[in-house]
Amino acid sequence: MPKIPKLPDPIDIIDDVVDVVVDPITDVVNDTVNFAESLVKDTSKAVAHTTQICASQAVEYSNQGFDVASDTWKQGTEATIAAVSNGVEIVEYASMEAYKWLDANACYLGLNFALTTGCVAYFTPKPSPADPGTVTSAAISTTYLSYIAVQGSNLAMSIAIAKIITEGIILIPGVKGNVDEKMLYNVICNTIATCNPVVLSLSLATPAGVGIFIGSVISPIVAQLVCEKIAPKGFKEAL
Repeated sequence: MPKIPKLPDPIDIIDDVVDVVVDPITDVVNDTVNFAESLVKDTSKAVAHTTQICASQAVEYSNQGFDVASDTWKQGTEATIAAVSNGVEIVEYASMEAYKWLDANACYLGLNFALTTGCVAYFTPKPSPADPGTVTSAAISTTYLSYIAVQGSNLAMSIAIAKIITEGIILIPGVKGNVDEKMLYNVICNTIATCNPVVLSLSLATPAGVGIFIGSVISPIVAQLVCEKIAPKGFKEAL
């Protein structure tokens, strides 16, 4: 009688299939982690990367009707690039759970559009006084002007405005669930606190300018925080 060959264990087959599926995903995650670490090690590379993110987002914001050629927008971009001129740091080490987007390029493609539409929805005034964008942009501008009027501390102003901005940014699809809200708040708060006062005065003094500030300054930094878990050095610390 011929000997019946031993069939492979079904569990072994399943394990082999899982390995085939998981390995490429792990490789993609590792690529993103390695790239983020390379930005941490090379400040000039981090600055170049941020400059590229600002440029690609400007295209999306232009499509949404923002005047990205204005001096206000340009100065906002300069402030964003200046924020990384002292280097960047990883704020959350990658894991399969931390990297929901997996691939940074795919993240930017999806998130750039989400951030621009979210900015329009939550941070730009509309004809309706009850519209979320009208309410939020007016609240931010009023808060900024109130601190300026009494010559309040820049720290207190940053904390107050960061809270309002974080509450809107976290609602944007792609941001919520992909970044710790407290970390997001810390990064936004530090971004405002260290921003060029001229940029703040040009953009936050009016509700119409709030969207420009969000688009040119906050949005590129949030995108890198979500997609690569990096932020300008020191920005992850609470003020």
